[in-house]
Amino acid sequence: MSSARKAGSARSGGTSSGTLAASTSSSRRSKSPNPSGGAAAPSLRRAVQNRLLNDVFQSCSDKHPGWKILIVDEHSMKIISSVVGMYDIMERKVTLVESLEKKRAPFRDQGAIYLLTPTEESVDRLLDDFSTNPPLYGDAVFLYFLSALSNDLLKKIKTCPRLLKRVKCLQEINIDFLAKEERAFTLDMRDTFQAFYLRRGASPLELKLAEKLVTVCATLNEYPHIRYKQSSAICTSLSNIFHIKMDEFVSQNASWWYHGGPMKNQAAKRERATLLLLDRADDALTPLMHDFSYQPMVHDLLPMEGDLITYQADADDGPKKKDVLLDEKDTVWVELRGKHIAAVIETLSDRIREIMNSSTGSSLGKKNQGNMTLSQMATAMKALPEYQEVMSKLSQHMHLAHECMGAFRTQNLLEVSDIEQSAATGKDDEGRTPKMADVIDAAERLMMSMKNVRDRLRLIVVLTVALGGLRQQDRRRLMNVAELSRQDIKTLNAMEVLGLATMSSSDKKQLPQHPELISNENSEYASTRYKAPLKTILEDLVHDELSLEDYPSVLPMPDQGPSLTGSSSRNAAGARSARGKRGEAVSSARKKAGASDRWAKSSSTSGSRSSGPLTFTGGRCIVFTVGGMSYTEIRLAREVMNLESREIVVGSTAFVAPEDFLKDLEKLGQEAD
Repeated sequence: MSSARKAGSARSGGTSSGTLAASTSSSRRSKSPNPSGGAAAPSLRRAVQNRLLNDVFQSCSDKHPGWKILIVDEHSMKIISSVVGMYDIMERKVTLVESLEKKRAPFRDQGAIYLLTPTEESVDRLLDDFSTNPPLYGDAVFLYFLSALSNDLLKKIKTCPRLLKRVKCLQEINIDFLAKEERAFTLDMRDTFQAFYLRRGASPLELKLAEKLVTVCATLNEYPHIRYKQSSAICTSLSNIFHIKMDEFVSQNASWWYHGGPMKNQAAKRERATLLLLDRADDALTPLMHDFSYQPMVHDLLPMEGDLITYQADADDGPKKKDVLLDEKDTVWVELRGKHIAAVIETLSDRIREIMNSSTGSSLGKKNQGNMTLSQMATAMKALPEYQEVMSKLSQHMHLAHECMGAFRTQNLLEVSDIEQSAATGKDDEGRTPKMADVIDAAERLMMSMKNVRDRLRLIVVLTVALGGLRQQDRRRLMNVAELSRQDIKTLNAMEVLGLATMSSSDKKQLPQHPELISNENSEYASTRYKAPLKTILEDLVHDELSLEDYPSVLPMPDQGPSLTGSSSRNAAGARSARGKRGEAVSSARKKAGASDRWAKSSSTSGSRSSGPLTFTGGRCIVFTVGGMSYTEIRLAREVMNLESREIVVGSTAFVAPEDFLKDLEKLGQEAD
């Protein structure tokens, strides 16, 4: 049975295989909440929260008021934990969360809620729970699947009478993705990079990816126009597969509505969304570039396990290890993650100083003028118990920010970044065009001081991509000083699998110029001049200026009226002109700042906004990158969305830090050899 037909319906009161079968055609179709009268559509993460808390847990509580056990597999546990906490679930009569893969104690006096991935392994484990007499759980069983349940798996469930007579609901809920941020998601396909780039024609992996993307659009109530990078075979194939699967979903779920659709009495006048499919191979540079914003820096320089970080916190009896989750529940993290690291430290210091200058902490505040050390913060926390919780959170982030700055200094990252950005843009920080020999010389000297071979490999890969390949003599020089292993060389050569050159025969003495990669927006700090290609793509997309030749649509795009584009061709040209003038102003400010002031703030910082707009214009822009999306690009999407008041939802097979991307290239090099 297709994913469209089964995408998310309640099936209640099943007492036999006959009853279950009879209800299949009508009860498994997707349900949508009715559009509210003019209210803003919820974010992706909020929509997932509502789906789980209301349509799953509260619905079960209403149908069966007793306490229940929640059973999840590994993938569904990730999805739940990314958006809701245990307290939220317990409020809806769930007393315990159990792992499907582990041996579990019986709770025959309680009902069971299963939230599972629709795989044969998960269904087999489900049936095992009801293979004994009596089974593990009581008389009320609620079955929820993240996405489409195949006919074969449904037939398998029907073969278990002990389960069938207990089933109160069977539903597919359309949440086969992780809502990591309010408007950012991953498909939890971390280990698929090599498979995509070693593909030979369409693969089952692309079908799986398309079906997961359908659940994203179903959750958002979006039936999007589909656009894709024309030069990418992966995006071309994926766009057609997704088009088929999305059409199936819409045609077989009559009660499901979508923004911009023919829903009767729909008060919200929002246009249809646009889904843009991109390929990581078209920009292999951005994931490897150093970014000194807080979130990219933490994921790049500190030991992270997913969203979890462990650090040494000060305590009365000495330093102790503390585990911290950096996610949407941490409001300080959400506020500061997109800021430059220097601005983060300044903001945290100001907040702590404000608390200490309060009536309670004024005496302590007078003793500590200026920036505080971590030990002084620990003393302040003890002296101000009424502020302990907020001080603990602030000092936690101050500690992480200082760790980032420690790595920044010890690894000489300002010089590393300067070489990276000169190579990427073709300009130094004073707007001059460096000589190729000077950049190679600087990279060679810098690598001599690098202790970690991965850092040396990373810099060579950056130079290789940015310069369109290295000349043979330059490549030999850098590889000799870097002392790369045979595996490292395979990692470097994996760029060829992505369609990128690793060798160059150019005899030009100066760096190649890339004016399109020079930032033309107001940058808070003069040390950053590289503009990731995604920034331009997003700007063009929200202004409806994105080339249909380079990014065609599966079906013809509708005529773009003023409500959608927000600009005529004249205004579009004006917008491009305005962006260009901002770029000229920033470039001029950098030249005045000079090389000695690369870490200082630019003089022009107005126009940036720290919080998103209350309302958005036009339809949603859903931008998905096959092969991984960097934290820099997630930050840029938030910035464009806030500046342009156009909602942008970004997603990928995985979110990747620079080391993650190097590992992807390493595996690709191994399998391609």
